[in-house]
Amino acid sequence: MTRAIVDWVQSLPLPGLFFATLAMSLVGAMVIVASVRIALRLLGYDEGKPLLLRDSAVNTTSALFALTMAFSAAGIWQESQQAHTAVQREANALENLHSIAAGFPPELRDHTRAGIRDYAQQVIAKDWPAMLKRERFDAKIYDESEIVLVQLVDAISREAAAAPLPVAMPAIGQIVEARSARLQRITLATQGVTNAQWLAMILLACAALAMLAMVHNSERMSQLLAVLVYTTAASAAFFVVLAHDRPFVGRISVSSEPIAHLLSR
Repeated sequence: MTRAIVDWVQSLPLPGLFFATLAMSLVGAMVIVASVRIALRLLGYDEGKPLLLRDSAVNTTSALFALTMAFSAAGIWQESQQAHTAVQREANALENLHSIAAGFPPELRDHTRAGIRDYAQQVIAKDWPAMLKRERFDAKIYDESEIVLVQLVDAISREAAAAPLPVAMPAIGQIVEARSARLQRITLATQGVTNAQWLAMILLACAALAMLAMVHNSERMSQLLAVLVYTTAASAAFFVVLAHDRPFVGRISVSSEPIAHLLSR
C-alpha cells in the first residue's frame, strides 16, 4: 500500500508532486500539533506556561533529520548519474556495433543490424515497463532482450570460425559492453531510497516537529507559525528526494531516447 502511494506520487508532474508532498506533510504536522496539545493537557501541564524544554532538543532532532536526508539524497543522486551513464554506454556500444557491421559479409551485416533494431524494440517494449515495476534483473521478462544479444554473439562467432573476420572481436567486445551496461541499467532500476531510510526520515521529521510544538506550546500562534515554516522546509526536502528517488520513474528520469534512436538507423 505504501509503495503504491509512493509510485502514484512520483508519477505526478513536478508541481503536483510538490503540492501533494506539502499537503501530506501539513496534514501530518497538524496531527502532531493536536496530539502534543492533547497529551500535555492529559498530563496536567498548563498551556500558558512554557515547558522546561530548550531549543537544543529541536536542533538535535533537526540535525539528525538533515543528516539522514543528505545521506539518502547523495545516494539517489549518484544512482541517477550511474543510470544516465549506463543507458548511454549501452546505446554507444550498439551504435559502434552497427558501424562495425559494415565490415561483415552482407548476410551477417544485415542480420546484425536487424538484431540491433530487434533489441532496441524489446528494450523499449518490455524492459522499460518492467523497470518501472521494479522487476529484478533475473525476471523472465528481461530474457527476450538478452537472447537477442546472445544470438548476435553466436552468429558472429560462427562466421569468424568459418572464415577470417578481422572485425569479429571488436564487434563481440561491443556486445559484451552493451550487456554489461544493460545489467547495470536493470539493477539500478530497483534501487532508490530504502524502506528503512524512509522510516528514519519520517520518524526524525515527526520527532523534530513534536519537539518544536512542545517548545512553543505556551504560544499558540507562534507554535503554528513555527510548525508551518518547518513543515514547508521539510516538504521541500522530501520533494527533492521523491523526484529523484528512482532513476527511471517520474518526470525527472532517465529517458529511453538513446536506445530508441537506434531504431532510426
